[in-house]
Amino acid sequence: MSGGDFLRDISSSKKKRRLLFLVASLLGIGLILAIFFFPSSPEKPQPVKMVQAPPPPKDRVLSGRIAKRDTLFSALCAQNIPADLGQNICSHLKPMVNLRKVKPGDSFEVRLTPEGKFREFTFQTSPIDIYHLALTPDGKWVAAKEEVAVDKYWARVSGEITSSLFEAMDALGELDQLVLDFADIFSWEIDFNTESQAGDRFQMVVERYYVGPNFVKYGRILYAEYQSASRLMQAIYFQIPGGRGDYFTPQGHSLRKDLLRSPLKFTRVSSRYSKSRRHPILGVHRPHLGVDYAAPVGSPVWAVADGTITFCGENEGYGKQIIIKHAKGYKSMYGHLSQFAPGIKKGKAVRQKQVIGYVGSTGLSTGPHLDFRLLKNNAFRNPLREIPPRAASLRPEQMDEFKEATDPVIRWLQDPANPRYRKVATLTSKELENGRKK
Repeated sequence: MSGGDFLRDISSSKKKRRLLFLVASLLGIGLILAIFFFPSSPEKPQPVKMVQAPPPPKDRVLSGRIAKRDTLFSALCAQNIPADLGQNICSHLKPMVNLRKVKPGDSFEVRLTPEGKFREFTFQTSPIDIYHLALTPDGKWVAAKEEVAVDKYWARVSGEITSSLFEAMDALGELDQLVLDFADIFSWEIDFNTESQAGDRFQMVVERYYVGPNFVKYGRILYAEYQSASRLMQAIYFQIPGGRGDYFTPQGHSLRKDLLRSPLKFTRVSSRYSKSRRHPILGVHRPHLGVDYAAPVGSPVWAVADGTITFCGENEGYGKQIIIKHAKGYKSMYGHLSQFAPGIKKGKAVRQKQVIGYVGSTGLSTGPHLDFRLLKNNAFRNPLREIPPRAASLRPEQMDEFKEATDPVIRWLQDPANPRYRKVATLTSKELENGRKK
């Protein structure tokens, strides 16, 4: 090989090495850039298999209802509650609930730990009467009554009598308590035992209380109206400032009178006042200077007016009898009673509408009824015709406040576009209870 060829080979090798170095450098730089700007995706983690812990054991819940002739204790025993636990529940519930008055349908629930130890007890007697018992960690019994939200409504009720006020109200789906409250308002004006007739009409605005969709109780009747063939009677409730609430006519006249029209709420007249009537036992004609009201044994009898008892005991043919002396020369007599009300005795002062005794059939009597007689200035009067004096009316200066307080109810009642119910307030069961006790 010549010297020139050797030099050319060396020069060519240098060029190749430079080219290879350049290519390698470019590949290195590209690799670095690729790693920096396009990092490789991390490895997909493999799922970890979790071993679930078993769920904690659930509480045992035993529930039931009071059946007919049951006590709470017997109902608990029927659910296999240990007798000692049942006795503990009853003893700690007793301060809040009269256990002698539990009724069919009252419900209860006992919650026990998985080991069978007592945790909590709930007892419900109505939508607003819910009671709880529980044990604290240190073993102390805690009792409480649950507070429940209660909605207050105004409700319109109206109907027509076909046979009796009871049946007319029952046809509307109303309870007997509303019938009694309505009749009570007009007890000075009409004796529903003898004076109501088919075709008579009635309407009212009454407060109704609900927990959700569940009816709790009636409140006060705010407006009442009774239309017979001969007259229209209206009653509006008004709370006199600084005084008690009462019922008045739209003109402000009190419905309250010195004497009630009847000594029983509802019954029927089996024998009227007469100057000559054949006695059903003695068989002779003699005056019957009173009214006989047929009613079941035990029906409560109330005083027709405030007064003082002048006689209480056995009185020959009258059997067990009470005689009450009233103001303005009146005296009332109640015969054939089965028993006297607690605390009733000679010299006792009684209030109008206070229960004084119970219907019976003592003395000369063919069946359960009340012999009721009324005297004025020691002369017998016909109780069905006697019209006693009326209590005081509102004073003229009270009429503006009376109208302001009662007009909203009457306007709502008289507008046919209004619905049958109007929600007026929401309160707690405790507030309702406190209001009921006032």
